[in-house]
Amino acid sequence: MEQEVATLAMTGATTIVAAMATGAWENARNATVALYRRYVPAQQAAVEVQLDGSAGRVESAQDPERERERQLPRWQDDLEDFLQRNPEAAAELHALVDRIQQELPGAQQSWAQTNIARDHGIVNAVQHGSQHNYYMDSSPPATARAEGSGEVSE
Repeated sequence: MEQEVATLAMTGATTIVAAMATGAWENARNATVALYRRYVPAQQAAVEVQLDGSAGRVESAQDPERERERQLPRWQDDLEDFLQRNPEAAAELHALVDRIQQELPGAQQSWAQTNIARDHGIVNAVQHGSQHNYYMDSSPPATARAEGSGEVSE
């Protein structure tokens, strides 16, 4: 259960932060505020201020993507705490995430990507770049060694 809460909190935070300074922001903000209002009405005003502050920082940043990365841990912590105190809100947060991800512009849809490995699995993911994976003994695969040395590999 604890892993599911952490995963949903990360997905929720990533989606909310990805929506900041985009056309999806107003809906993401309103849905997040409504979620808090339903489960912890006393925190609604504080959440509104925090959301607006984070979004303002992303909007005014010279590098909005870097600012999104800075805002992410804060919202992940907040959502994880929220879900631990209100586990019955998980389905609603999940629905909010699905709805907002569909509204995100293309660049933010990939930014809001969530990769999860379960049962000792490995996730290999990359955005905007290349990825080279070497397993076990950390040496390149035989075909890569052979290509550089003139040897023929099978």
